[in-house]
This record gives sequence, C-alpha cells and structure tokens, in this order.
Amino acid sequence: MAPDLTSIELFLKALTLGNLSRAAEQSHLSLSAASRRLSLLEQHFKVALLTRTSTGVLPTAAGQALAEHARSLLRAVDVMHADLADFAKGATGRVSLYANSSAMSQELPRQLTQWSDLHPGIRVDIREERSREILLAVRDGVADVGIVTTRPRGQDLHFIPYCRDRLCLIVPQDHPFKMSRARFQDLLGYDFVGLEDNAAITPLISEAAAAVSMPLRLRVQVRSFEAVCRLIAAGQGVGVLPQGRCRSFARRWPCVLSKSTTPGLTARCTSAGARNSRPWPAASCSTTWPVASRPRQPRASRRS
Repeated sequence: MAPDLTSIELFLKALTLGNLSRAAEQSHLSLSAASRRLSLLEQHFKVALLTRTSTGVLPTAAGQALAEHARSLLRAVDVMHADLADFAKGATGRVSLYANSSAMSQELPRQLTQWSDLHPGIRVDIREERSREILLAVRDGVADVGIVTTRPRGQDLHFIPYCRDRLCLIVPQDHPFKMSRARFQDLLGYDFVGLEDNAAITPLISEAAAAVSMPLRLRVQVRSFEAVCRLIAAGQGVGVLPQGRCRSFARRWPCVLSKSTTPGLTARCTSAGARNSRPWPAASCSTTWPVASRPRQPRASRRS
C-alpha cells in the first residue's frame, strides 16, 4: 500500500521539529501510533529514513531525499484542493493564460477583469513569461492560451490578432537627438541598452540593424523594460522599446521617446495563440473572450 498523506505530513513534521513526540502531538496522534506510521513508511521504501538519538530524530540521506519529494507532493495536493474548491463554489471552467510583459503592463489586466465580471464561473489562471517560453507552454499543453509578439511557423498553433504596439526610440534627456525625430540608423553609432536575447524585441532590433548594414552595439542586456529605461536615463546608451510599455517609465526618469519610422521597427503585432488540436477555451464565451477582439491600434505618439 502506498504511503498516505498523514504519514507523509508526520514525517515532515518530525524533521522540522527534530522530535517525534512533538510531531505526534501536532498531528493529534499518540506516540505509539506515530512511531508505527514512520516504521511502516521505512518498510515501504525499504530504507531507514530517520536516525533516533537521545535528543530527538535526524534525517538520513534517504530521509532528506524523501523530504524534497514529500514537500513537492504536499504543495501539489494544496493546489489540487484549491482548484477543486473553485468548482465546489460553482465554477464551471478554467483557463490557463500565459502573457508577455507588454500585454500584462497595458490593457490585458483591465480586459480580464471585465471578462471575469461577465463570466464569474470561469477561472482564469494568469502567468507572465517571455514569448518564447509562452509558445513552449502552449505547444506542450501547459497553457491554454498564450499572448506573444512572435509567431513562429511550422508549429501546431493557431493565432488571432490581439493588439498592435508602436515601437519608439528612447534616448537620454541630454542626447544630441533628443529634440529631433531621429532615425534608427542615426543611433547605431551609439551603445544600445536592450533586453536579453530571448526577448521577442531583441531579434527585431538586430534584424533592423542588419537591414541597413550597420553593426548593433548592444552594450548592456537586462531582463526588464524598466531596467532598460533606467540605464538609458543614466546615460548608458540608447534603445528601442514598445511605446505603451515605456511611456510611464519615461515620465519618471530623464529620457525622451521618439516615434520610430524605420521599416520593421514601427510597430509590432501581439497575437493570442492556442493549439490547433484543441478548441479555444471557454468556447461558449468565445465571442467575448478578451483576446478575441479586433487588434487595437497604437495610440498617437506623445512626447514625454
């Protein structure tokens, strides 16, 4: 017979407290019953899990290994209870949505709130990831829907347009091009600050530089749009970012935004993707699913 959760929890309490008597007390078991449970646990795995000492108990190497698995198991059980509790309260469905940081920082939270108000029985689990990781999650069935800015070919994924976001050039406030609408190629003589290679916008910038046969001096790579803006404001370089994502940052730090007119860097389309092999989640509500709306055009550029 497989170990039950009570025995697993008792084992972890004994490790945490270093004392079987206290673990038994917290588990509302007699000491003899607790000792019996741990003995059966050791018999099941055919290895000693605890070393008894005059002051308490210590884990063996096998006990430490079991503890890692036991903690993961109990976390999974907690998640299971939480998920099923939603259905017990009247939930009729669940959707797993992965979105990139651009979508999360703009209209998506508001849209999801409105949609959830209309469909309170459907739970939406949301996770923020890079576009590349989102595509893998959707492909592998971990996520039902993913919002990304890359649309690779040759994958069993179906995409619908979600929104368009204008790209802009961003320079420090004291930069020579701060008062003009600089071209992207004009900035290629300066150091660039950008995101990591796995960010969807990074290859766009590299391809735009290659299109004009000029090298991209990507001096600094960081993980967030905020870090890019702060470094640019501090004079560490220039960059290209989604306008909607960095407009609020430009108000906080001394940097200037300028609309990009370079082909390939004017705007990017954000799409929602799902696997072809499964229907869109919450199909009965597909007409009101927030990512199924028409593409939102980028707002008019405003100088910050």
